[in-house]
Amino acid sequence: MKFVNNNVFDKSRHEIDSKKCLDERKKNMPPIILDLRSQDDYKAEHLIGAHSIPAEALNNNINQIPPYAQIILYADADDEKTAESAKMLVENKFSDVSFVKGGISGLLKELEDSKDEVILSKVPKEEWPKKIEDVLTDKVRPTLASDGGGLEVVKIDEDKVYINYQGACNGCASAATGTLNFIKNTLSISLNHEIEVIMA
Repeated sequence: MKFVNNNVFDKSRHEIDSKKCLDERKKNMPPIILDLRSQDDYKAEHLIGAHSIPAEALNNNINQIPPYAQIILYADADDEKTAESAKMLVENKFSDVSFVKGGISGLLKELEDSKDEVILSKVPKEEWPKKIEDVLTDKVRPTLASDGGGLEVVKIDEDKVYINYQGACNGCASAATGTLNFIKNTLSISLNHEIEVIMA
């Protein structure tokens, strides 16, 4: 019988590839994805839906991260540095931590090569409303309907979507914040493009 010391950080147990990261983003309860590079690098390019917390600031911001959420980290191609951040979270009792092998360059290449991903900026602009409506129909409306709510699209102006709530969502206290963020994040991640959602 082999003895396993659970107190030793095993980097290989926390590595995931770029495809796995992109697949995890599509779950109903998507992971919190943290970009550990500098804020300038993040502004230049990042995975849509990722939050910027530079590696050197991670320890000081640890209280802002839910300890039982699924956390995925990525940085540049230096997996050792990213693994160090993963180790620090695990040592602080975060229960589900992984990091992307190969960092941002591998993620963006996987995104570019994937047949399962829509990159809205590469779609002709006259097709944008249909792509946005497809995501609303497939992913947003069923979730709202499960709570007795719905939404009506008033207007789509490129990457701005103007909506009105219907049913239980209309007048709901969380509609202006949590629900709006859910719609924005679902559209942005599904289309790999920052989408602005505005209550009309």
